[in-house]
Amino acid sequence: MKRYIGAFLCVGFASALLGCVATRPQHPVVAPVPVVDRPAVASSPAPAPSVTGTASWYQSSGQLQRTASGQMLNNNALTAASPTLPMGTKVRVKRLDGSQSVVVKVNDRMPSNHRLIDVSASAAKKLGLKKSGVAKVTVTPVAAQ
Repeated sequence: MKRYIGAFLCVGFASALLGCVATRPQHPVVAPVPVVDRPAVASSPAPAPSVTGTASWYQSSGQLQRTASGQMLNNNALTAASPTLPMGTKVRVKRLDGSQSVVVKVNDRMPSNHRLIDVSASAAKKLGLKKSGVAKVTVTPVAAQ
């Protein structure tokens, strides 16, 4: 008799659980948010922001070194390292005295040590900062061609 009561309780408890699961309210389907059509605005692209700060230059030690982008460090390429600019960004680096400028491609990272950008040896030569090592510059992103 005790066996039957235990089996009856188990079956009753299981069916009660299944009944709760079957009668649980379902979540309503959420309708997608309608897309609002906006009129096309014919305007020229916004001017790229310029940042002023100190530039320095770097040179490889002669050993094969990889940059943060995975490329090999090349002293003859017009490249640069930046703490914040996205990899592959082309920027114009121009001395504040207006004497020289060069377009470089960001392919490396550097610590943010109060310098805005580190340029390669070749770019430093074009900027005229190989002897001084540092110069005040303006860095402006160049639009993709």
